[in-house]
Amino acid sequence: MNKAHIKLLKENYEKACNDYVRALLTLWDVDYKCGYWIGGDVGGVYDCDGWIFLNMQDVVYCVENGVTSEEYEQWQDYGVKCAEYHLPIMNLNAWHKGAPRHDFTKLDAAKKALGDEIKNEKNKF
Repeated sequence: MNKAHIKLLKENYEKACNDYVRALLTLWDVDYKCGYWIGGDVGGVYDCDGWIFLNMQDVVYCVENGVTSEEYEQWQDYGVKCAEYHLPIMNLNAWHKGAPRHDFTKLDAAKKALGDEIKNEKNKF
């Protein structure tokens, strides 16, 4: 493959990535100028003004499936909660399609109880 063809492929790829991001931000009613590709790596991770970070796979999925910004934030929050308890984090596709989710009620209660117990123990001394 010659250099001109590779250059054309790269230009087309970057245009497609930027078009997908524009489509997503339009869907979410967000100003396109709010973000940037981290490290200038088009197609890598898009930083939407520190509000949301998206990889290209998630950008495409959100556009093609009409995922709202609220749904995306809920998925990210769920992932953070899973990480807090060292539980597997499901991908956006599975989450958006309604895959079974962890109920953190008991874990949160146990965490609070443990924190309270630690606090009580510290107060003894």
